[in-house]
Amino acid sequence: MNSDDTTTKPTAEREALRALVLNESFGELGNNYLGAEIDEAGALIVSGEASGPMCEAMSGELASDTWLTLRARWKDELLLRLLADRFVNARELNDYLDSHAIPSERRTA
Repeated sequence: MNSDDTTTKPTAEREALRALVLNESFGELGNNYLGAEIDEAGALIVSGEASGPMCEAMSGELASDTWLTLRARWKDELLLRLLADRFVNARELNDYLDSHAIPSERRTA
């Protein structure tokens, strides 16, 4: 394959993911939830809730809500830094994309 060839991994057409549960747990020590979503303006919003004895031991409160908003202009920097922290070669990235059925165009030289 030469550098002008482009291949796209075949996947079923689908909408891009706009929200995801990052963590959800329930138990004797408390309940925890952490989720992320992309709003209409393209900002990343991460929100969470915690309650129970573990929350009280860590924060002094029986329940706690938290959220973080990352404006759209900063998402690209976050993405690049996460890629740098997570992947050491293109194969790992390709495998990750395949395992999550994320379409991509790939070139090899």
